[in-house]
Order: sequence, then structure tokens, then C-alpha cells
Amino acid sequence: MKKLLAMVLASFALISVAQARLYIGIEGGYSAESFYTTGLKTNSVYFSTASTSTISDAIDYGPSGFSIAGVVGSESFYGRIFGTRWGLSAGYTEVSKDSLTLKYVDAGLSYDLMLNFFNSGSFSFGVFGGVSADYHYGLTKLEGVADHSFDFSGRVGVTTLMARHHRIEFIAKLPIASMSAADSSKAVLGGGVAAARTSFMASYKFVF
Repeated sequence: MKKLLAMVLASFALISVAQARLYIGIEGGYSAESFYTTGLKTNSVYFSTASTSTISDAIDYGPSGFSIAGVVGSESFYGRIFGTRWGLSAGYTEVSKDSLTLKYVDAGLSYDLMLNFFNSGSFSFGVFGGVSADYHYGLTKLEGVADHSFDFSGRVGVTTLMARHHRIEFIAKLPIASMSAADSSKAVLGGGVAAARTSFMASYKFVF
């Protein structure tokens, strides 16, 4: 039984390696932000969650603009239907409202589960869902908000692969939670007020 289990696990590992494909691409689109109180206290690390109203407030009332990023990563399919992928991103975001303009340099790590509804080998169409962890450096200085922030988002979207190499996607990225930290004198991560970003983007990836 142990030998059989080992053979099965080894087979899955070989399939994963054999079908792993690197990709490089770009994604960008509309972004909006709202702000919520984190509950951060002096000399503490605080994990705070965003509510559904945080998303609607960002779209209806928050500063809005654009995000753009380069992405690189790897995707693996186990047969024609189910797949996984991870990705690294680096980019820039700028949102504004009235006289306020917020600018950020972004970096992130994402992981998605992928499901094909149709896959002919050279063409596929499906959906995906996953999570991302993102670091933001604020180029605009705001009272009560640290230069550095770290948050978590959910990712959902539709994906199409054409001619085996060209992947086009539409992505919704929704805030889940943020992390904040402070020492005795100031907030060093996040701050007492955290920005929650909601984004709707298009993406092109070349899959090798």
C-alpha cells in the first residue's frame, strides 16, 4: 500500500513538473480606494478585515484611478480541466479625488486555482479564483498612514488561452484584510487608518 501511494504521489509530481509553464505579462485597469480604522495600538501588530461596505464605499465615494503591473510566474495543469498557478508582480497605482492624489509602488505574490470549461489543447476558456498578498509603498504622505502597508486580497476572473501561448484575462481584485504594526513612537506598517483597494483589470500573459 505504501509503495502504491508513493507511486501515485510521484506520478502527480512528474505530471506537475512536465506541465508547468512559465509566463510573463502585464495587467492593469481601474482601481478605487476607501479607508477604514485598523484598531492599531502602540507597540502592537494588528490584523484587520475589510467589510463588504468597504468595497462599495471605494467604488462610490473613494479616490479612483489606475493600476498597472508587470507579472511573472508559473502555471500547471493536471489534465485539461484543473490547474494552479503562482505569480509575482511589481507595479504602480495612482488614484485621486478632488485635490487628493495618492501614488503607490506595489509588489505582490498571488496564488490561483484554475478551472477550464473547454480545452482543445491550443485553445481553452475557464475561470479562476485565488488570493494575493501585496506590499505598497506610499509616495504620497498622509497623517496617520505609514509609508509602508501590507494587505491581502481575493482574486476572481475569467481566462482564455489562445494558440497555446496567449492568455487574456479579466480580473476582479477585492480587499480582504490588512496588517498593521507600530513601535513606541509611530506606525511602521499600515497605520491607524488603512487603505482598502478594489481593482478591475485586464491582463495579457505570454505562456512559454
